[in-house]
Amino acid sequence: MREVIAVTIFFFLLLLFSLYLGLLTREAISKGEIEPVFQNPYDYKNSLYMFGLILAGTVVALFFVKIKLELIKLVENTALLLLIATTFSYFLPLFPSFLLSFSLVLFSELRPSFFIKNLCIFLSVPSASAIIGASLDYKVVLLFFFILTIYDTVSVFLTRHMVYLAEKLASRPTALISIFPSTKIRRVSFIKGKKKLGVIALGAGDYFIPSSFCVSLLQLGVKYSLLSLALNTLTIFLLFHHISKREISRPLPALPFLFLSSLVSFSLSFYL
Repeated sequence: MREVIAVTIFFFLLLLFSLYLGLLTREAISKGEIEPVFQNPYDYKNSLYMFGLILAGTVVALFFVKIKLELIKLVENTALLLLIATTFSYFLPLFPSFLLSFSLVLFSELRPSFFIKNLCIFLSVPSASAIIGASLDYKVVLLFFFILTIYDTVSVFLTRHMVYLAEKLASRPTALISIFPSTKIRRVSFIKGKKKLGVIALGAGDYFIPSSFCVSLLQLGVKYSLLSLALNTLTIFLLFHHISKREISRPLPALPFLFLSSLVSFSLSFYL
């Protein structure tokens, strides 16, 4: 139960941090200090464009894992360096932000641990969510959320390539998946049979997508974002509590549950 509470608190704090950076980003865009990533925030084709980037990234990750697992570190650390530097730049000048980011990424490679990699996720995902969520209309982000929910379901239950990636990555510290050590050992079904794991895990994308949607809802009002944050956090707790209590032995996609809770919170917001 301790690990379920840990991942729930981590999820809540990451989304809350994303909302804070989202408020700062929206203010900077309104003042003309920075440019939004997308010139037309209402264009639904932006959802397809972002989905195309996700597909391309997945293909690259699968290729690197198949050829040589260490190659994926190049992509992972480059993304971390840029995103963590962006997060620090909200509070510090550019050069010290880059220096701190480089030091953290280097340390995470020299002394890898689940804690340090989770910290990298916590410092990288919010800036990405803030920029995307503040640059797009919430309906465009919701469509992107829906597309990825379908993709997540297909990739776990049909093609199973996400299960293959999880099998390769879950046993070692990585910033692509947040991993929390568990006192309970489960035999999890992967592509090559069952493997004993003493951890629970949640992919970085399972933080990025709902947090981006929470940020995009700021255009309607803070209450929409906060309710989405609250119900998504509750969903994560119930999902992992169910997995732990029932000792479910197969990987489950989190996005379908998070998409449903986001829709429910969005609908409830109009009545509160």
